[in-house]
Amino acid sequence: MKNYVALILLFIGTLTFSQTLHLSGKITNEENTPVDFAEVILSVKDSVLRSELTGEDGSFTFSGLLQENYTLDIKQAGEILHTQDFFLTDNLDLGNIRIQKAKELQNVVVTGQRKLFERKVDRLVFNVENSIAATGSDALDALKVTPGVQVQNDRISLIGKSGVSVLVDDRPVQLSEEDLINYLRSIPSNNIKSIEVITTPPAKYDAEGNSGIINIQLKKARPDSWNGTLDTGYRQGESGTGNVGGSYNYNKDKLTIALSGNYSNGKRKGTEKSEIRYPSQEWNNKDSEKYYTNMLSARGLIDYRITKKWNMGIQYVASYNKPVSSSRSRVTLSDYNSGAVDSTLITKAYNRSERNLNSVDWYSTIVLDTLGKKLDLKFDYFNYSSDTNNSFDTNTFDESQKLLEKSHISAVNSGDLNINNYSAQIDMEHPTKFINLSYGGKLTFTQTNSEVRYFDTTDGTSFIDPTKSNTFGYKENIQALYVSGNKNFGKNKWQMQLGLRLESTQTEGASHTTNQNTKHNYWEVFPTFYLRYSGDEKNSYSLSYSRRIQRPGYNSVNPFRYYSSSYSYSEGNPFLTPVFSHNVELSYVYKDHLQTVVYFSTEKDNYGQVAFLNNENYVQEVKRLNYFDTYSIGVGQTYSYNKLSWWQSYNTLVIYHLYSKSQIYPVTPKSVSAFSGVIYTNNTFIVNKNKTLSFGFVLSYIPPFKSSDLVKNRSKTQMDVFFRMLFLDKKLQISLQGNNLFKAYDFDNTSPRNGIEARYSGFYDTRYFRISLSYKLGNSNLKTKRIEESNKSEQNRIN
Repeated sequence: MKNYVALILLFIGTLTFSQTLHLSGKITNEENTPVDFAEVILSVKDSVLRSELTGEDGSFTFSGLLQENYTLDIKQAGEILHTQDFFLTDNLDLGNIRIQKAKELQNVVVTGQRKLFERKVDRLVFNVENSIAATGSDALDALKVTPGVQVQNDRISLIGKSGVSVLVDDRPVQLSEEDLINYLRSIPSNNIKSIEVITTPPAKYDAEGNSGIINIQLKKARPDSWNGTLDTGYRQGESGTGNVGGSYNYNKDKLTIALSGNYSNGKRKGTEKSEIRYPSQEWNNKDSEKYYTNMLSARGLIDYRITKKWNMGIQYVASYNKPVSSSRSRVTLSDYNSGAVDSTLITKAYNRSERNLNSVDWYSTIVLDTLGKKLDLKFDYFNYSSDTNNSFDTNTFDESQKLLEKSHISAVNSGDLNINNYSAQIDMEHPTKFINLSYGGKLTFTQTNSEVRYFDTTDGTSFIDPTKSNTFGYKENIQALYVSGNKNFGKNKWQMQLGLRLESTQTEGASHTTNQNTKHNYWEVFPTFYLRYSGDEKNSYSLSYSRRIQRPGYNSVNPFRYYSSSYSYSEGNPFLTPVFSHNVELSYVYKDHLQTVVYFSTEKDNYGQVAFLNNENYVQEVKRLNYFDTYSIGVGQTYSYNKLSWWQSYNTLVIYHLYSKSQIYPVTPKSVSAFSGVIYTNNTFIVNKNKTLSFGFVLSYIPPFKSSDLVKNRSKTQMDVFFRMLFLDKKLQISLQGNNLFKAYDFDNTSPRNGIEARYSGFYDTRYFRISLSYKLGNSNLKTKRIEESNKSEQNRIN
């Protein structure tokens, strides 16, 4: 702890030797009316340093400047209306700058000439509006061409990361995976300003999870406007699923309203297979499953600008899901040597659930001065509840397929789960003459209650089995404080950022049935460090480091056993401890085409599910344990080709080496050490000049690899194709998609446990054809004029 504090104090003290300044002002016309969407260009020695667009109140601000001679140009619709030279020695507010020839841009859409992607000190920014591959598509398609992001089978991930959080305008979207995908499909790509990929989250964000963040920044809506979309789609694999939804955005005076919703209903099939080779017997299982979806999700946001410097809003997110699944499992028991069938187990299962999510987020932003000082307040609450009923029925047949007497087993496993989470957060952005500071804190309170009941129905009656039923409660409270400092130096070619986050955690898990109570109380320090060098506009180098924590989830610490059949159950472990990781990343960006990333990470006392295979009773016990340490190093290369107006290609190659050491050998292999990688290419072809017809393909290949949980995985090749058409002045979009044409398995691995070889594979109907339609509503008759080198958001208009 003392070392970390000393480091950040040394950093802040070092930065104070170099002073950074701020420049601000306001542009008005002859009637003293603010002029918005005018471009303000700041230059040094005839070289453009920065540029930005004025806001609705005509204001502009430049921060992190050095003592220097500057030239300020004000440009509108391609014409320079004002030029001013000055020497900056201290923070300067230019006040009102009155422009005699200012133009009212009511019928002008201002667009920028930003690079396709830009490297900032702590994130990579993908400017969606400059991508032809994302033209006329939606947010999900835009993510598919975002560097470092991979979207396959409706799952979003960051290459080299174990998980990802998705934010929209810096606010988390608390939706299930399926709801999130449908919500992203409802956001037109024309409404997206940029996508930020944060592989090393700074101190402002929770230290939870060795994962990254995707932040989708929407374009700011032009005053007195509204727009919306109507969406529908149908997916056909072995079974079919349909959805219908829409969105509505309204901006009038000080009020902004955003609404969206989606409903999906249908069915899909899945198949799971396993081969377990016991010393004397081989168990071959094939499980055929059907999944029924019945889901409704909605999101609403109201934002009100109280004054020019103060706005507040509230967001509500809801999801209601009633999934149903049925399965038929056939397990064949045969002699390991002769292969002769000994007996067959057939299990039929039926699962009915009801899952509800309600989330309310209140926020307020207050701009305290013209130098960039800003205060953010947030209060969030979400509730998740589920009611699950799982019944199974198992019969055993002999080698002649005759039902054995007294072999029938049936049971009902039901449970309730309720999670309440409250959080309060305060963030302060505080630029000073010496350093740009940000600091704040967060309080989080989580209460989880669950009850699981096991009813034995074998003899036709139903009675509860107290040895297999349980009531469990879990509390988790977290208090966090953070500080971060950002500094430009070396004529703004160097940028450094250092942060420190302290988190104190208290957990308590109580099993009322077993009278088992487990408490944990600990606090940890999480430093972050970033360094970026940009020698010119073509080359950029950056280095980052972070320490992260992965806390066990609720299901992982619940000690109760959940039975899926008479021969298989899973249980949690209340003694699981958090996993701590260290991450180092070095990256290089050349122009807007090439990005190279070298990374190294370690994870200590990692936890996961371990399948214990019992050779005596053939029961498969799945337990959660801290059981392995992982070290990985890799290099990733991303190349984006967009020189031709009709073709954009995004390509990624990742090669890495992983070493994982087991703590429970010989239950698992002693260790794994292997190279592997990922090859990914996404290509879009524009058919006509109006860019209303396009098609393309996505191809990925993962060679055989060994994962950190000491499992051997087989190779996977997947190919997707798509075709997009725009009609009615680009208001109507029709998209066709073919997914997973080669029918690659979702997982296919070998897992040696207790000296017993087991192979598992699964396919969840991910080879499908999808057709979707989207119609845009709102203002559409806009004339477009281009203002070069702008770096503010484009007006939210429909082309």
